Amino acid sequence: MRYYLLAAALILTSCQKNSADTCNVTLPTPIVSAAGPRAGAVNQPAAFQLTCQLANGCGTLVNMPVQASSTGLARTVGVNINYSSCSCATPGSTLQATYTFQPTVVGTYYLNFVAASGYITDTLVVK
Repeated sequence: MRYYLLAAALILTSCQKNSADTCNVTLPTPIVSAAGPRAGAVNQPAAFQLTCQLANGCGTLVNMPVQASSTGLARTVGVNINYSSCSCATPGSTLQATYTFQPTVVGTYYLNFVAASGYITDTLVVK
């Protein structure tokens, strides 16, 4: 809950004025669920369905994945949402996105999806 209050405060106070009636801010947004395959093959795409909670109804997804880093067979994936209105009265909702990962070597991959508090970790065993 604290994260959403911070996000709402940033939206309201961190807007950059582009014109008299337009504001624009991009914020990292927590992933609330991630679902995907448990097994895969080298060079074959694996699609993970992500659900994010928007701070308000004026948010849109920025390029997917927004944050992606890798260390060995571990991947960290996050989502950024762009809020394009200074005052959005529409309540927040969930947003669905697909993250497609293509493993390049055999092994167990650990996909860490950035959540509000830590990570949602999923594994993909590649043979």
